[in-house]
Amino acid sequence: MGAIVSVIILVLFVSLYDYFSARKWQQVTSSYRNELVFENRNKRYGAYEMRRNYDRRLIIIMLGIIVAISASYGAYLYVKSMPEDIVEPPPMDLSQFTVAAPPLEEVEPPPIEEEIPPMEKTIEFLPPVVTDDEVTTPPPTQESMENVSASTVTNDIEMENFAPPVVAKAPPVEKAPEPVYMDVEESAEYPGGRAAMQKFLSDKIKYPETAIQQGIEGKCYLRFIVGTDGTIKDVRVTRGVPDCPECDAEARRVVRSMPKWKPGKIGGKGVQSYFDLPVNFKFN
Repeated sequence: MGAIVSVIILVLFVSLYDYFSARKWQQVTSSYRNELVFENRNKRYGAYEMRRNYDRRLIIIMLGIIVAISASYGAYLYVKSMPEDIVEPPPMDLSQFTVAAPPLEEVEPPPIEEEIPPMEKTIEFLPPVVTDDEVTTPPPTQESMENVSASTVTNDIEMENFAPPVVAKAPPVEKAPEPVYMDVEESAEYPGGRAAMQKFLSDKIKYPETAIQQGIEGKCYLRFIVGTDGTIKDVRVTRGVPDCPECDAEARRVVRSMPKWKPGKIGGKGVQSYFDLPVNFKFN
């Protein structure tokens, strides 16, 4: 812009210099020459008018060009000095959602090991036998028979020194997790219905700045579980927006912050259920 203005000013200066310094007989537009040439002639002739008004018209044209260029340049500077408008995130289409989920895998409980009872001290009981041999082994006393049971074998291990074998305790049986249903009689619902959910998402979701600058549009498909108490958990992206992980992260963040839903029901009883929610990032 500055170069154009400089050229215009230079041309104007040269024209003015030629007008004021070359007003002589050789100058075609010289008023003195025109008066002599067209003396006693029809001055209404076109050549006379053209020569007489040439310099004035040239100056008017040059001034008009300078004024137009100056006005355009001033308007350009004014527009450039104005603050830039803040680009607001475009509204998003949140009208689609369905219910679907993969089947739940069954978990078998670990086997339970039986505990082995401690070993008991016993003495072998023999039936009486008639013999002529002399018995040299004295019979057991009453004190030695305390805490001893009769058996077919003798177990002479002292109980106070006997340590029963260590048996690993079976881990506690964990309660089986609640099943998550794919199909329910009554679908889980956001409190207030679809319109309230759309308003919540529109208010909370912020269109990523990188997506706005690059003009990225697309749809993020989310899958999550609505618990029996209505809590949202296990939010996953099943298919994200192409080339925009920021869009997927923003959609997950907002869904996780949702208030408690009305759980899905089977037979009038609240159950856990999967819920698929597509979030459409689109410029309107």
